[in-house]
Amino acid sequence: MGVFDPDRHDNILGLTDLNEINAQEALGIIRAEEFIMDLETDVVFDVSLILQIHRKAFQHIYDWAGKWRNQGTNIGIDKEKIPYAVAEYAEQVEYFKNNIHSSEELIHCLSYAHHRFTFIHPFNNGNGRTSRLITDLLSMLNGFQPINLYVKEGGSDREKYKAALTAADKYDDTILKDLIRNQLSPLS
Repeated sequence: MGVFDPDRHDNILGLTDLNEINAQEALGIIRAEEFIMDLETDVVFDVSLILQIHRKAFQHIYDWAGKWRNQGTNIGIDKEKIPYAVAEYAEQVEYFKNNIHSSEELIHCLSYAHHRFTFIHPFNNGNGRTSRLITDLLSMLNGFQPINLYVKEGGSDREKYKAALTAADKYDDTILKDLIRNQLSPLS
């Protein structure tokens, strides 16, 4: 945050001050967190749910909320492949979610869900935040606290998180799984 992003400055509230935009986005994330906390434990993880989560977070400020990215980027898959990749992703996450019998299977599910979503990068913006919301949802559905993988400000924790995603891009999810494992804490 803090860098000019035309998708963020082209908001339906007409905001131009970056602090106001950040505040509205933070409010949207709180709304999305409340939404996922209110979901039933037997919720089906599907494309519709992913779109709902993104909309809850961003629809009050952006008209692209809950809509697939329609432009190329230097990260993520080709825009034309997004609907199919997200459908495959959702199906795989749903399978993992329904077949967790140990903490290591939960960690695998959370790692896959988090990394694969950021790798696909299906939305214009808010992909990392949506991925963290998805990770939190899956953690809570399994009786654990939300997973704090991201530190907004600089520091070694943020660098470890970025390194974990970079390593996972190269098919090594060890660091990401370790970060998740260290964050797992039962709901009280």
